[in-house]
Amino acid sequence: MFLILIDFVVNQKIEQNYQKVIGIQVFQIRNLTINGLSEKQKISIALKHNDGEIPILLLCHNKPNVNMSMDYDSISKEQCQYDVNAYEVRNKKQVFSLQGKQILGKFHRNFNIYEFQDVGLFVGAISKLQSSYSIHAEIQSIYACSKECRNGGSCFYGICECLQGAFSDDCSLQGLNILEQQALSSNYLYYLDINQVNGSNFLRILSNSIPLRLQCYADKPQINHGTQIFTNLIQLDHERIEYCKTITIQVQDQMKVQQIPYYLFTILDQNNVEILENNFEDSGLSKIMLILFIPLSMLLLLFLICCCSKLLKNKENLQNQQLQTELVPNYVDLYMPTFKFQEIRETDLVNINTDNQYCSICLERFDLLNNVKITYCKHLYHTKCLKLWIEKIKICPLCRAPLDEQTIISMQPSKSMTLIDQISNKSSNKFKPSVGSISSFNNQITNKFQNLNYQRSFVCIDQ
Repeated sequence: MFLILIDFVVNQKIEQNYQKVIGIQVFQIRNLTINGLSEKQKISIALKHNDGEIPILLLCHNKPNVNMSMDYDSISKEQCQYDVNAYEVRNKKQVFSLQGKQILGKFHRNFNIYEFQDVGLFVGAISKLQSSYSIHAEIQSIYACSKECRNGGSCFYGICECLQGAFSDDCSLQGLNILEQQALSSNYLYYLDINQVNGSNFLRILSNSIPLRLQCYADKPQINHGTQIFTNLIQLDHERIEYCKTITIQVQDQMKVQQIPYYLFTILDQNNVEILENNFEDSGLSKIMLILFIPLSMLLLLFLICCCSKLLKNKENLQNQQLQTELVPNYVDLYMPTFKFQEIRETDLVNINTDNQYCSICLERFDLLNNVKITYCKHLYHTKCLKLWIEKIKICPLCRAPLDEQTIISMQPSKSMTLIDQISNKSSNKFKPSVGSISSFNNQITNKFQNLNYQRSFVCIDQ
């Protein structure tokens, strides 16, 4: 018991096993929530199925009726939530998360993230037949993904950002691009990237009428619960297309992850169905393009010939101007060398956090091969961004520390053992601490910078 208590205190997690049970089982999370949740925390709850019938992991406002059916409509009527896609494709693991109300938005439900409530919240599972499973809960950072992102997806701000054609909150479901299909089958999920639609409408004529399910993915991410119709046409008008685009943009803005505007299609008939004809607008456009292709190609060729003659004349002048510019670097290049972001991540530079780092000037994430500079106040920026910034405003964008030439020069370490000397020998010492290393260098700069009423340090990174 003592070891279990220690494990709970350190890891803030609990787990309970259920062996050959039937009906509704309650899972208590009170021990995790005694002190509540901070704005940066969430509770991740996962059910792992072991044997027997696959149960449903439930989150309800109150304990549900034991006679409740195990289907989407019945569970929704009980004001309960569950990992719909994972359960309906028979995954072994179902997961949802609980967060504080202050940071939740309308579209968090799309990613199985719900509000934590101190009173009346029911967490548990239901099965109609005998089942064996375990339920695990732990406190995580809101920036950690509760599931492993699959099919090339990546975790960003606690959400799996999926590649094209991958769906669900862990990118585990894959679909086929309907624009590339000659026939459709009930064995696959089909998607349409609305950005690829030519014209204001989308139309596909099928060989016979079939039961068809369609939905805007951002509006209804439960794969098997779109609007069902019986038709021989797959058709989206301008209004539906624009609505789906709008909802997708709203999800993207709220969740801070990249979203593609998708429409999803599922064939419910067991037989295959052929696609007889594509958009009428597409066919007309193709004919027009075919008629105009030859004359347009000739005009383009003549235009390129004229442009090339001018470009060749100016090429040498442009190269000379670039060389002259490179030969006269400003004080930013002289005293604030450039380095690759990847090499900075491999060092142990003090107080510089390179995880999920953004350039505060252009607001873009650093790639590993980006050229970056670090100011003496230990702030990291793209090289181009910082140079353009200093040309206009000679202060640090984040802390307002002065970045004029006189201040930068005054912040330089002694020539006996500068950071540039250390970096030039990085292949041998690999930034190991030593006398005159980064630590001692930071102390020298801190003493100088205190005279300007700032308490920061200067870091130089070699080109």
